Amino acid sequence: MKIALPGSDAIEALIRVKEDNDCIFITGFFYKYDVKINDLSIDIEPKENFEYNPKDIFHLAWYV
Repeated sequence: MKIALPGSDAIEALIRVKEDNDCIFITGFFYKYDVKINDLSIDIEPKENFEYNPKDIFHLAWYV
């Protein structure tokens, strides 16, 4: 799944949270999904034994 992000600030926020483990939800998101961060989008694939959960995507969008 590819998700377009509103700009570079959103990407920087995701990278910062992933590195700092500041937000429990975002940390859990990276635990459940393989996330590839591009210039203005992210590619998301669920890891083994996990499935897409629309609530996860909604909460990620809300955070960004």
